[in-house]
This record gives sequence, C-alpha cells and structure tokens, in this order.
Amino acid sequence: MLRCKLIDFLFLVFPIKVWRSFLIQRHIQKCPACHKKLANQEEIKSLSIQEVDVEDPEGFWSALKAKISEEERKEQRLFWPRLRWVAGAASLIVVIVAGIWLYLTFFQNKGPSEEGLIERFQINYIRVENKPAKAFLFQPYGSDMIIVWAEKNS
Repeated sequence: MLRCKLIDFLFLVFPIKVWRSFLIQRHIQKCPACHKKLANQEEIKSLSIQEVDVEDPEGFWSALKAKISEEERKEQRLFWPRLRWVAGAASLIVVIVAGIWLYLTFFQNKGPSEEGLIERFQINYIRVENKPAKAFLFQPYGSDMIIVWAEKNS
C-alpha cells in the first residue's frame, strides 16, 4: 500500500508523459490493487462514441475541439500549483543552506584564532637568576588571562 501511494504521488507530481508511461508499465499494470482502479472494458465502451451515433458530424468536431482545448487548459492550470509547490520547497532548501552557511561563517569563529595569539604574545627567552629557564603558558578556559610560569633549569 505504501508503495502504491508513493507511485500515485510520483504520478501526480511529475506530469511528464514518458514518466507516467513508465510508471504504468512497471507498477500499475502489475500491481493487483492498482489494477482494480483502472477502467474495465465495459466502462470504456460506455464512454466511446460510434460514428453512426453522431447526428451532426460538423457540430461534433467543433465540440470535440472545444473540449480538447478545455482539457489542455485544465491540465495547464493543474501544472502551476505543482510548480509553485516545487519552487517553494526549493526556496526553503536554499534558505536553510544559506542560514547554515551564515551561521558557520560568522558565529563559529568567535574566539581568538591561534595565529592572532602568536602575533600578540611571544616569549623570546626567560632567565631566572641569570640562567636560562623553562617557560610554561596556561590560559584558563573561557578567560582572556594568560599565566606565564618560569622555572629554573636544574
């Protein structure tokens, strides 16, 4: 049933004749549930008209042409809401992608970068009691303070 609903959805969303023909050949004719929805021969015969049944052939063809043009206009009207729906979904995807990109660009790199720290703070050498010493740097999490610890070499 879920597969049949998916096929129905794909049939309605993409009004391309080649696509619809493919769906009919691959699924609708082979699926028993979908096959029951198709018109049987008696229903088709009741809709068809024989040439003998038509009294005025000239009026028939003009009425038939008007009905065909009406059907084409109706099909075009049905296409536009689908197109608007697809355009709305596409624009929603574009807005989401742009929002994620802007968030990652502007809000992710709030803290100082490592290059900025290197350029602003540099220790060339440290001496304790006039001898070279080891230097240790510590920056507490979430703080702008840097602690420098110097220790004599033993």
